[in-house]
Amino acid sequence: MAHAAQSVERGRGGALHFSLILLALVVEGFDLQAANFAAPDLVESFGLERAQVGPFLSASLVGVLVGAAFVGPLGDRMGRKRLIVACCVAYGLLSLIAAAAQSLGQLIVLRFLIGVGLGGVLPNAIALAGELASPARRARAMGLVGIGITLGGVLAGIVAARLIPSYGWQSLFVVGGILPFAIALVLAVFLPESPALAREARPETRPQTRPGPRALFKNGARGRTLAIWLIFACVLMNVYLLSGWIPLLMSDSGFSPAQAAWIGSAYHAGGVVGGVIASLLLGRLRWPVVVLFAGLAGASLVALGAREWSTFAITALIILVGLLVTGTQNAINGAAGDSYPTALRATGLGWAFGIGRLGSIAGPLVGSLAIMVGLTDPRDLFFVAVAPMLVAALAAAWLARAMKANPSTLEER
Repeated sequence: MAHAAQSVERGRGGALHFSLILLALVVEGFDLQAANFAAPDLVESFGLERAQVGPFLSASLVGVLVGAAFVGPLGDRMGRKRLIVACCVAYGLLSLIAAAAQSLGQLIVLRFLIGVGLGGVLPNAIALAGELASPARRARAMGLVGIGITLGGVLAGIVAARLIPSYGWQSLFVVGGILPFAIALVLAVFLPESPALAREARPETRPQTRPGPRALFKNGARGRTLAIWLIFACVLMNVYLLSGWIPLLMSDSGFSPAQAAWIGSAYHAGGVVGGVIASLLLGRLRWPVVVLFAGLAGASLVALGAREWSTFAITALIILVGLLVTGTQNAINGAAGDSYPTALRATGLGWAFGIGRLGSIAGPLVGSLAIMVGLTDPRDLFFVAVAPMLVAALAAAWLARAMKANPSTLEER
């Protein structure tokens, strides 16, 4: 134990610690995507119109915005581990309550509250992974553990395909309530606190004041911070536009609910591969990786919407889109996290995720709006998704150039 403590103190977390953070984000990804896979059965159970589903899909994302911006930064003060465990318990309990909801309105409120808890976990889990890694591996570590969100989406799709046909949408929320309690217990016992925060807690190293959100705009960092926020908003808009509507659109295209869930899982499975590739590339590059993945994602969306494809081709292209879109998301997690110093990392990531959630909230609502104006062909959705990826690629290209010209603005360690 002493050796492990010394290793963590030097900023070299063991494989167990990174695995625990990854698992915490798998559980988070499961709960985050549960609403998307529950939506087709929910529509049938409550007799809803497709356009009514948008607010339900966006509710947890609004909560994540609030949680990431206002709960997440508390990790810089009270400790990352403590906040992660508390938030897991909170959103696990709320998910169990959601399984007993009797109306769409109740579900929207509960999904919002679940999102607040999810938003508190995400920036602190990614920040903790970076702080347990050596500086040279920080961006890669933060990108790799972020794959947990995508893995959770895959798991949610698999569980939905197995349970919902027999037990209904409620079964997905029951599983989504049990898993956070289990991971919270494991984290409380085995996960260490951030070594960087532990050092700052000592009287001789404690900073006189903690930097707040205003520090994100000081010392010439305003343009970079705004660029990071724009990239997060555009990429997360597409992540949740696609993950939220692909199961429903596939169901409307004649696939059974189970088949639609499997196709939705294929999107997330591609994302796992893309997340690994992007995170490994972050070991040598930062924002150029985002440019590459975002540009290719836009091209793949054009290909997907260009014509009618066979079932096999649709699935293959959706896997490719998931690989590139989610790969972009993982790349920005690592690149942005490595752009902030330790004392500001959870605050910087929290606000980036929070502002990014404006895009993720808009994503499902854009799907509803598209249906309302008559864009009901699934291919229309893919063309709509092209523009945000191109904007993200351009902003990342500018940011890569700015960071290369003056890397010290945000990167002091």
